[in-house]
Amino acid sequence: MRRSPAGSSVFDRASVLLGLASLVFAGFVFGAQLPTEFDFVHIGATGAVVLLVSGALAIAGGTTRRPALYAAAGVLLTVAALVQLAGLAASFRPLGGDASTMAVTGGLGIGLLMLARAVRSLIRTHDSDER
Repeated sequence: MRRSPAGSSVFDRASVLLGLASLVFAGFVFGAQLPTEFDFVHIGATGAVVLLVSGALAIAGGTTRRPALYAAAGVLLTVAALVQLAGLAASFRPLGGDASTMAVTGGLGIGLLMLARAVRSLIRTHDSDER
């Protein structure tokens, strides 16, 4: 795995922030006990596990400055969103929850993938400037 150049620390911090958001959203698995104004995301147990694993990957990638780790977290979340979407179309909820689960996992996943892509572009630009 390749480390990010020095200028990408903003991307690493963003990865940590999205990882923390993923961990917070996993807490909505307990949403049934929350008052109505806080019950806006419905996450099942499987969805919470996906969010916890991907959140840990994103935080690890940001703290160790390894974009491949937060790209892996982004892929995991994006695939989970697509699986949930397909399941909702077939009246089956593989991650538990509802369409809000798909929206949360898809949004976080696409965000992490775009961060990894931006770092890759920065690395390519940094390498071409050194030549």
